[in-house]
Amino acid sequence: MSRPDIPVFSLYGEAPATAEDRFLHVELIEDRSSLVDWRIRPHQHGDLVQFLAIREGGGRVQADQRTWTFDGPTLILVPAGAVHGFAFARGTIGWVVTLSDRILRGLAQRDPAFAVLAREPACLDMAGQGQAFAAVLAAADGILGELRGQGAGHRAAAEGHMLLLLAAMLRVARPPEAMSTAAGGRSGQVALVAAFRALVERHYRSHRPLDAYLTELRTSSSTLRAACLAVTGRPAIGLIQDRLMTEAKRLILYSGQTIAAVAYELGFEDPAYFSRFFNKQSGEAPRVWRRRLMAEWPVADTASLEPPDPLASPIADT
Repeated sequence: MSRPDIPVFSLYGEAPATAEDRFLHVELIEDRSSLVDWRIRPHQHGDLVQFLAIREGGGRVQADQRTWTFDGPTLILVPAGAVHGFAFARGTIGWVVTLSDRILRGLAQRDPAFAVLAREPACLDMAGQGQAFAAVLAAADGILGELRGQGAGHRAAAEGHMLLLLAAMLRVARPPEAMSTAAGGRSGQVALVAAFRALVERHYRSHRPLDAYLTELRTSSSTLRAACLAVTGRPAIGLIQDRLMTEAKRLILYSGQTIAAVAYELGFEDPAYFSRFFNKQSGEAPRVWRRRLMAEWPVADTASLEPPDPLASPIADT
């Protein structure tokens, strides 16, 4: 669920819609960005994952509470629901790949390693990746060519390139030793954690007891706890709390709501209890946290409840 204050799009500038299970779209960065002065204002997609493969150029990316400055070659990962925006240098060359998060979740059920591609925002420097990142660019361009060409079997061919793209991104986004560790005996735990995260995504606002998750997963508390600790370093209840905190921070920064309104939207019956929860998780009261984030942003505007726009300052032409 998203607040109307936070722009929600299907693709940027297009009306929001529930994505089809097999939704797949690719465009060049210049196709859309050049029409809006190379600036994509902070927004979110409810059920779409985006990957940006930057070959040349640069800019800044804001994703939730983080801002990165980048120069190509760069790979940017934007999970579903993350509030994100971009300021590109004019003439930046790259591809924007958008797909239904259901595609990635389904793939992660077969190979849990793929879950890392849509877990949290990331901006990854690809300098030195050479041929490995060239495979990412080639696969993205292959999807684009098939979708634009509309030849016989173009959809199947595009999905084939998509699988190549996801595999190529996994290889550059994740260290080989981490992949071998997951493959060497932890794949069952990774799959269990992925299934648990999917349930948390659906139910975190309702504050379901952990037993309800255990029943649906058909597992025990000790098994789930061990899996969560092995895969993420956090216990199961910690992952639920983390998801609540992610959404709380998004709403506090971007929605313009009062702290009490944010608390009610996240299913807390008592705003004071929400403030104590937030303080315990972050070490700061919600209002203090918001003031600090706004003060630390590259462009500060403490007179407004709206977060300052870190993408407002100009980017030099390439």
